Amino acid sequence: MTSFRFPSRRLVIAAGAAILLTASPALAQPEKVKLLVGYQDLTVPSTVDASGVLDGAAYEVQWVILPGPAAQLSALYSRNIDVGHMGDTSLIIEQGKAKDDWSAENPPLQIVAGWRATDAKYPPIVTVARTDANVNTLSDLRGKKWAYNFGGFNYLQYVLSGLKAGLTQKDYEPVQLGDQNASAAAFNSGRVDAFSGSIAPVAEAIEKGAAKVLINSDELNIPALNVFTARGDVLKDPAKKAAIADFLSRVRTHWVWYASNLDTVEKLYIEKVKQTPARAKLTTVYQKATFQPLDEDLVKREQHIADVLFEAGAIPRKIDVRVEFNRSFNTATVGSN
Repeated sequence: MTSFRFPSRRLVIAAGAAILLTASPALAQPEKVKLLVGYQDLTVPSTVDASGVLDGAAYEVQWVILPGPAAQLSALYSRNIDVGHMGDTSLIIEQGKAKDDWSAENPPLQIVAGWRATDAKYPPIVTVARTDANVNTLSDLRGKKWAYNFGGFNYLQYVLSGLKAGLTQKDYEPVQLGDQNASAAAFNSGRVDAFSGSIAPVAEAIEKGAAKVLINSDELNIPALNVFTARGDVLKDPAKKAAIADFLSRVRTHWVWYASNLDTVEKLYIEKVKQTPARAKLTTVYQKATFQPLDEDLVKREQHIADVLFEAGAIPRKIDVRVEFNRSFNTATVGSN
């Protein structure tokens, strides 16, 4: 009678190692790098997906929808996303209110790419008033209800519009809401008299004559770029940094696809983003964009904005904005250093 003994633990481990060594190459492949990309709505994620530019990428992109720049910043700090969507001035406010200095060697966050609408007829950011509020100039906002959201260039538009008018928050009723969609909804429904933010969600009211533009971002010298911001530790990870560069290059190609497929984009906004046909038609035109270089001219404009905000008391510290920009991705976004 043949006896049987269980193999020793050492042999089991050795056998397991042998199996791993002889396993198929597919099982031995390292996991794909995953990029968690935050965005404030479904517009760009939908058009990027429809364009097919991410097909065949050696990494995985997972979109995370978080309305408003404050939510994007919170998700970056909590490591729930790697890259977040906000306005180009969000980091000015963030750095200006930080307890500690942001060092050039180890910045917590950096802008890696920025884009804006290509048609000068459609300034990205506006301050508008309802025509039934009898507001014809910025100074007429005295005593009115004025909606805005905190954290990005919408907030900057609001602050600089107030400075231009010579008004403080004691002169009108400020209405701070969670994000741009909420503040635009309050304006469109007549619950507030004025709104500062993107032109897209109030464009129908403007076209119908129910609202008028008092001042736009170009007149206030606000670059008004949408930006992707990455966390510092993500940019120090070679695999993730390479994935971000490739991702941005593919999104750049997507903007070319966008301009050639406006009818498709409009349908996406209706069917997937759930916009009304009128809103989708306007959004399609307003969001036809291209990447802009993160160059010295942009840095100078942003520094001027930071200085104005400091002098106005909107941020408590005087800052150097250079630390907020990572220019190493310019080749991927605009084809130059």
